[in-house]
Amino acid sequence: MPPLGRDYKKRSYSYAPSAIWWGTVLFLSFVVIMPSLVLITNSFRSLEIIGGQRHFSFTLGNYLAVFQNRAIVQSILNSIRVVVPTTILGTILGVSLAWVVVRTDIPGKRAWQLLLLVPYVIPPFIGAIAWTFLLGPVGHLNRFFMFLFSLDQAPVNIYTIPGMVFVLTIYRYAVPFIVVLPTMRRIPAAMEEAARISGAGPFRTFRDITLPLLAPSIIGGMLLLFMYVLADFGVAAALGAPNRIRLMTTQIYFLVRRPDMPNSMQIAAAYSIFLSLFGLVGLWLYNRVLQTNKFAVISGKSAPAEPLKLGPAKILIMGGLILFFLISACAPVIATLVTALTRVYGLPFGMENITLRNIIGLGAIPNITRAFRNSLFLSTLSALVITFVTLVVAYIAIRRGVRGVRGIGFMQTMVTLPYALPGTIIAIAMILTFARPLPVLGWRLYGTIWILLIAYMARFMNLGYNNISGAISQIDPSLQEAARISGAAHLRAFGDITLPLLGGSLASSFFLVAAPTISEVTLSTLLWSLGSETIGTVVFNAQEEGRILRTASLAIILIFLVILIYLCIQSLGRNKENNPLWGN
Repeated sequence: MPPLGRDYKKRSYSYAPSAIWWGTVLFLSFVVIMPSLVLITNSFRSLEIIGGQRHFSFTLGNYLAVFQNRAIVQSILNSIRVVVPTTILGTILGVSLAWVVVRTDIPGKRAWQLLLLVPYVIPPFIGAIAWTFLLGPVGHLNRFFMFLFSLDQAPVNIYTIPGMVFVLTIYRYAVPFIVVLPTMRRIPAAMEEAARISGAGPFRTFRDITLPLLAPSIIGGMLLLFMYVLADFGVAAALGAPNRIRLMTTQIYFLVRRPDMPNSMQIAAAYSIFLSLFGLVGLWLYNRVLQTNKFAVISGKSAPAEPLKLGPAKILIMGGLILFFLISACAPVIATLVTALTRVYGLPFGMENITLRNIIGLGAIPNITRAFRNSLFLSTLSALVITFVTLVVAYIAIRRGVRGVRGIGFMQTMVTLPYALPGTIIAIAMILTFARPLPVLGWRLYGTIWILLIAYMARFMNLGYNNISGAISQIDPSLQEAARISGAAHLRAFGDITLPLLGGSLASSFFLVAAPTISEVTLSTLLWSLGSETIGTVVFNAQEEGRILRTASLAIILIFLVILIYLCIQSLGRNKENNPLWGN
């Protein structure tokens, strides 16, 4: 028998990439494909109890029930009334702010580009709660207006559809802002200068030259914003519950919580499929916009366009930016902090009504300390797994050339697809898939912390994929090819050459996944159980129970925790243009 030496190691290295790939395929099949198939199947099933036994039959009745149920139809109309104006207003606001910080001579451009992203860092659900401390019935601003104008009741009601539009616009305008920013930086000066020489004024130049060049980015940002707002659950739950205003996402949550309603889960599945069509169409259109070459911005080397000199208007615009930042970012955070430090909510804030008891006392509440441990565990583990899985998929998809690999395009779709769907749809798919014990293994994941982990991994995989794939694309393939020519196996070349170059991107991908998972609320509110509480669920439950001081204390801790994570991302020096959160 020949000795096992260098040849054996080479064979093992050559088989390893294929084994890793098929292991990744198996993982994605379990986390994404199987729940998707179960959701689709259940949308066509009808449950009947006959003689104490559960019997399922094929039916289209669930889809008919969606359009026959008055509450469901009303939730669709409410969603349209929220999504459409938010998309329009958010796009206008985001593009306008991008133009100000890129195309004008406003001072402190780099600082403004970071400051205007602060509202995007704060989870919208927490942001909505923060605004209730300002514009709720006894909110700080409403009390001030009532005192100032001698009013008997609060002049502003945040618990309305316009209130939802306002809050969602504040916390989502950064999506088109991020998308348009890189394109606006790259517009060459020659085109605009030619228009100016021809006699066109600034407005005519913007309308005829700049705007058409920006059109694909603006449309892409608008589509992303549309999908974000359509998928929102937290703002709709926080601001819609008091007046029973339900959007499509909160209506699905209500259906899941209706065990007395026949076929409630199956109807919820059918409604989820209907809702997912909007997200899938939006994702398809967004990808089409990315692939178009109709509006090429860069052609050869060209100097960037000269910034517009604002002249006397500079002071006015600078003041407007400062005021906008104070209102959108500082005011709700300060209101949350003031509320968390208040001894008795509703009384004037002062030395006699200030305390740290609300924040310090959280450590003595068992379910809250358990929730923080669970969230840290889930965010850390999901971020590690997602970073590894997306590294495998992104590397093989971009570099190709790995033997025994099949279905690369399909796996890319499986990684990116869940992020285009509302979290409520992912949660329902998980409930329907894992409510019963797994075949062969007999494990029941529903009611445990593991179903949350699976849902988090499915939902946020796209964040890691976009960041890592962008980093891999920037590494010259010739570096690894040189190692292969020198005799290194594929896996050895990857480990010695590519992996060290990806270190910063892998770290930033970890934090990019950890940030939204630690504050996640949509999946958690449907999947948590006793013992598997998360930070998001304890905040959600405290808000629903009317525990204002506890809600504010939890919210302010979560705000600072998320901001700290994003500061870690910033310190890693990530590439903002390729980052899924900062440069989509």
